[in-house]
Amino acid sequence: MLGYGGTDKPRESSAYVHSLLAKDLLDILDYEKVNHVFAIGHDWGSKTASVLANLYPDRFLGFGFFALGYMPPITNKSLLELSPRAVETVGYENFGYFEFYTSPDAEEVVNKHLDSNWDICYAADPRLWRYVVCPVGAVRVWLESDSRTPRATFVGEIPRIYEEAFKKNGLHSPLNYYRIAVNGESGEDSKVVPPENYTIQKPVFFGGTEKDMICTPSLQQPTIDQLCPRATSHIFNAGHWVMAEVANEVNETLEKWVESVMSQA
Repeated sequence: MLGYGGTDKPRESSAYVHSLLAKDLLDILDYEKVNHVFAIGHDWGSKTASVLANLYPDRFLGFGFFALGYMPPITNKSLLELSPRAVETVGYENFGYFEFYTSPDAEEVVNKHLDSNWDICYAADPRLWRYVVCPVGAVRVWLESDSRTPRATFVGEIPRIYEEAFKKNGLHSPLNYYRIAVNGESGEDSKVVPPENYTIQKPVFFGGTEKDMICTPSLQQPTIDQLCPRATSHIFNAGHWVMAEVANEVNETLEKWVESVMSQA
């Protein structure tokens, strides 16, 4: 994803709208002379995979979404306008952390409290997110008070790798994904998708995360049911970082789905 790893790291948020990211991925496929592939995304990657499905469906055999399901174009100025739906469905606000990650001092606060940040990002008990990440203002309180909690056993060297990257490149660029979601740029970008492309006609795999307090399957599944007529859903007994927590199950389940799609191609 742009802003992470060895990619470019533009500071302007407009560079991160998902139609541009999707075009970048198409350019890579063209350069590698690859035509028919599966697009698999997780979290913000699911949004980019969604735009690939909306704008370039003929280039792909199918689409997979983990944790965050298929996201059809949302033309609202801010993603937070959808918060009432989340409260109605799951019983609590689940986008409250956006307020912190789009604040001017978010990068500074995170860098000052990295241990607390990694603890809550990869908490051994994923239910903590409901109380520490989901409510407005809660994650700031957690960080600034240097709160701690045990980390999940599957985390390994992930925090160290991210920490080294953030020390070298900063956190401003990755936070642009949150900025475009609330400043109107993502909503405006969504208008490039024609309404007839909102429904994905290609095969879809949705890997739901039962213990995910933010991307709850109950919020994701209705959209899958409505707009993905060829969908296969599998709910994993895992938190948000499903690919690390239950890696073997993810690989086996995804491989079976790919094989089933290929057998019908």
